[in-house]
Amino acid sequence: MDLFNADLHIHSPHSIGVSKSLSLDTMFDTCKKKGLNILGTGDVLQPDWLKLLEDNLEKDKNGAYRYKDIYFILQTEIEDQESVHEVVFFEDFDMVRTIQKKLEPYSSNILGEWGGRPRVNLSPRELVDIISDEGALIGPAHAFTPFKAIFRQNKFKTLEECYAGATKKIKFIELGLSANTDLADRLECLKDVTFLSNSDAHSQGPRSLGREFNKFYIDNPSFNEILQAIERKNGRRITLNVGLNPKLGKYNVMFCNKCRRRILFKKVKKQVNTIFNQYSITDNFVIYYANDPISSRLDYIEQVSKNKMICPACKEQLNKNFKIKLGVSERIEKISTYNEPKHPNHRPPYTNAVPLVDIIRSIKNIKSSTSKTVLNQYSKIIQGLGTEFEILIDIPISKIENFDPNIALVIQALRNNEIEYTPGGGGTYGQINFQI
Repeated sequence: MDLFNADLHIHSPHSIGVSKSLSLDTMFDTCKKKGLNILGTGDVLQPDWLKLLEDNLEKDKNGAYRYKDIYFILQTEIEDQESVHEVVFFEDFDMVRTIQKKLEPYSSNILGEWGGRPRVNLSPRELVDIISDEGALIGPAHAFTPFKAIFRQNKFKTLEECYAGATKKIKFIELGLSANTDLADRLECLKDVTFLSNSDAHSQGPRSLGREFNKFYIDNPSFNEILQAIERKNGRRITLNVGLNPKLGKYNVMFCNKCRRRILFKKVKKQVNTIFNQYSITDNFVIYYANDPISSRLDYIEQVSKNKMICPACKEQLNKNFKIKLGVSERIEKISTYNEPKHPNHRPPYTNAVPLVDIIRSIKNIKSSTSKTVLNQYSKIIQGLGTEFEILIDIPISKIENFDPNIALVIQALRNNEIEYTPGGGGTYGQINFQI
């Protein structure tokens, strides 16, 4: 058996908000730079994308699909009638077409041009039954995000609440960019399922594709081997989850559902009251001041969970009462079984990562991740040292230091968990903060 780096959830140009330049060739180029071996196809139920994949992917003797020397797992994302998004993996194109036909009566857009992420009017349990009975694999996508996720605010608190009699058919959940193993393992209902860390990429760029991935220990890159690894059978398993620090995700902390300002708490020495009327407003944040910010934040979370907190910025500037919404970290705070994570014996380590493009961009103080300066430096360091995953995780710091001392300094801090973050929320990614 061998180790394979796999990002198993992406999209295609047939989903809203996806780059039109995303293609098999552009994804292949990024995979080679990143060190990805296996990629989800994204949107395989969409007819045009399905035909393109059928015409271009070659099937090897193990049943694995390949484009050039990158392997693909047939994959899509589906929205059920509870607006829960699910990731689905298929063994072959016959299975794709069978399930497509079974779901078509329940969907108005599954065969449409923009049906890459189709809406299927079935309950979560009914959808899981249809998918799994045909031999495909299904589980919740970006499970904790505030929108279109199983554990979002005012929705389900456990797998059983969502899937009822089909719960045992759920073999995995996808953590999403704003959650990691430490956060998810505070829920007892997840102790037996495998965690996947995938990018949910909407473009082929190195900042998006492969920003989260899984290291699989399998015999070959086929559906059956992936299935066995997710089920942890016959020695197959995931040995490492790699992903963003949750604070870098777009929905880590509370935010206004209208203006998208993030909610933060800061400690002050002077005496203030505890009814949340001591705050400041910036373009991106509402910052509350408290003598005990931890306790005040917990009280605030409780009020937000009851839909009782309005955004002071919108109240002052628009005279409108828009609600504050829980981020991933606060939602987990509300539904968690444990105060601290309890990792089952089968749970692999989770490594916090920052895309190399973001490291370069921050060092050079450049806002755009598509800047020619940033991308040229990215290509230069890849050519000089190895793949991005090797640079971030494996290559000795001394070797990176010989190439670029500043990048080495940040990667060393990243590996030692010494990076400080401005948390993301309301659809805005978090930022890394460091001094060079």
